[in-house]
Amino acid sequence: MDIIRLIALLLHPILASSLVAWMWWQYSWRKKSHELKGNERAEHLRMHEQRGEQLLWAAIIVALVAVAGRAVAGWRTHGDFMAEIWPTSIHGITGPIGILILWQLSRMGKRAKTAREQGDSFSNLKLKHGRMADLVIALVFIHAFLGFLYIFTVL
Repeated sequence: MDIIRLIALLLHPILASSLVAWMWWQYSWRKKSHELKGNERAEHLRMHEQRGEQLLWAAIIVALVAVAGRAVAGWRTHGDFMAEIWPTSIHGITGPIGILILWQLSRMGKRAKTAREQGDSFSNLKLKHGRMADLVIALVFIHAFLGFLYIFTVL
C-alpha cells in the first residue's frame, strides 16, 4: 500500500481515538458535578462548558480529516479526489449524523447555561442535556467500534 495513502487513512482513527478519550473525560463531569461544591464546582463547570465547545470543533476537524483522507486515497488510487470521498460504510454514514447530534448537545448545554445565568429554572434543560450526553457517549462507542471494524476493510 502507498505510504501517503496509508497515512491519510490512518490519521483519522488516531485523532478519533484521542477524541473518544476526551469525550469520555468530558462525560465524566456528570459524576464529578455531584462531588464538587462551591467555587471548585463553579470553576469545573466553567471548564466543562468551555471544553464542550472545543470538543465540538475538534469533532468537526476529525470528521474533515476523514473526508480529506478519503480524498487523498481516491487521488492516490484513482487519480481523482472525488473517487472515494462519499462514505460507503455505516461508519462513514453515521459520522456526519454524530456531528449533528453533538452540535445539538452543545446547543442544549448553551441553553442550560443561559437559563442558569438568567436565574431561570434550568433543571429540565440540564436533565435533557445529561440524557443526550448519555446517548452521545453510547453512539460514540458504537461508532468507534464500527470504525475499528472498517479499518480492516480499508487496509
